[in-house]
Amino acid sequence: MKVAIVALTRGYPEDRSLYNSLIKRNNSIYEHINKVREVPADILLFHEGNISLSDQDYINNQFNGEIKFVNVSRYFTNPILELDEEDKFNLGYRQMCRFNMYHIWDELSDYDYILRVDEDIMISKFDPYVFEYMQSSGIKYMTGRFTKEIHRATNKTLPKYLIENTDLNVKKIYNHKNPYTNLYATKVDFWKSNNVNDLLRKIAMSDEQIIYRWGDIPVQGLVLNYKNEKIKLFPKLEYEHISHNFKIKNTFLRNLTINSKFNPISIKEGPLTKLKVRIRGQFKSDNPFDFDRN
Repeated sequence: MKVAIVALTRGYPEDRSLYNSLIKRNNSIYEHINKVREVPADILLFHEGNISLSDQDYINNQFNGEIKFVNVSRYFTNPILELDEEDKFNLGYRQMCRFNMYHIWDELSDYDYILRVDEDIMISKFDPYVFEYMQSSGIKYMTGRFTKEIHRATNKTLPKYLIENTDLNVKKIYNHKNPYTNLYATKVDFWKSNNVNDLLRKIAMSDEQIIYRWGDIPVQGLVLNYKNEKIKLFPKLEYEHISHNFKIKNTFLRNLTINSKFNPISIKEGPLTKLKVRIRGQFKSDNPFDFDRN
């Protein structure tokens, strides 16, 4: 079994101190996963061609092992499109979403299982043999918890696109029980299978994906729902999502309650505020696919 731990990361050619979070992320992976495993997972960092060989050496020299840097700049082109909400989400961000939902699987064809750990993740607890657990249990996807898609433009345009361009039961599969994708593990050939990959291509390579900034979270969620694949929760996990100031903890009880699909993240406030948002959404939103209607 061949496994890898991966991320699409940014380059900081002008200021190496901005790699500090990435370096901490790498070291937490070594400490809680590769240090324990008999056969360490490969460590892959995808980048847009802006991490110089000198910077790669700088990052590698602070890691106990070897990191493989993969230039994926060919996926980051400059299409001439008028972008919705361009002031909020630039073209690079939208192409990052496209890469993470579609192109990444071509880059990982040689692997059986992967663990995505974004550059701003600090792991403090993890099962280093999660890949073996997934293989023995027939599990194809695991995450820390569930989340809703709160981007209204996505909730308005992606279901509409699917209704017009596929024969999917969109009302059933676009249900806001999506995986939180900054850290997840999956079986690669699930995403490479013909009908799944064809659907990913149809969504990801459409102009609408770039124009409206469709992200990998709702796309992975709807594909898993379409194939009736259960999104499993890690039984043992603890990490900090630094850029979101958010901590994920997985235990048996938390997975039944806080992390479960019955309590997907939509906003940071507590249960009462979430209830108020949902009630308000029933009257103020005319889109049945919006996060505050579900």
